[in-house]
Amino acid sequence: MKITELYKDYFQKSRVFVYPALGIRRGASVTPEETFMSWEGYFSVKDTKFCCLYTVAKTHTFQNFEKTKLLVNPRFYDVIKVDDERAVYVFDYQDMIEDWNHIVKGKYSKISKEHKTKIRQYIGLTSGNLPYIDSFLYPEKFFPVYSILIDVNEKLLRDVGELCDKPDFEKETLKIEALQC
Repeated sequence: MKITELYKDYFQKSRVFVYPALGIRRGASVTPEETFMSWEGYFSVKDTKFCCLYTVAKTHTFQNFEKTKLLVNPRFYDVIKVDDERAVYVFDYQDMIEDWNHIVKGKYSKISKEHKTKIRQYIGLTSGNLPYIDSFLYPEKFFPVYSILIDVNEKLLRDVGELCDKPDFEKETLKIEALQC
């Protein structure tokens, strides 16, 4: 598939650029309601804590997923209940600080080759979204196309260096209180 129009809607950068490092395949039996790069009052972006809000079901499917994918994940840091039905699973990305910082700054082309591979595999090599993701990770190949699409000089795009906007930290920040025990 070729890129013939811009991807105009905001998408959660944490879900596309951070979540794949957990090694959970796309289309898994359980997915987070949403993902965040910070949690107001708990973790700032500088803390490198990735927060996934899940509906905690008492089903075999969720309990198995929690046991085999979340709690044993090498990045698992904590699980914090926010109400009777939901919890935030927190993962530590300190070991990926360089990639984390590139994502925070919107420098997706600077992400390590290894992590770019994980992102592409997570998106799916046959996904219709892959050309967009590739344009964000490897903009060099896509400057001419974007130049035409947005009717701007290619040199200007090359000077900017990226083809995807930075994370919107208003949207990438979880704003919910933890359940007080």
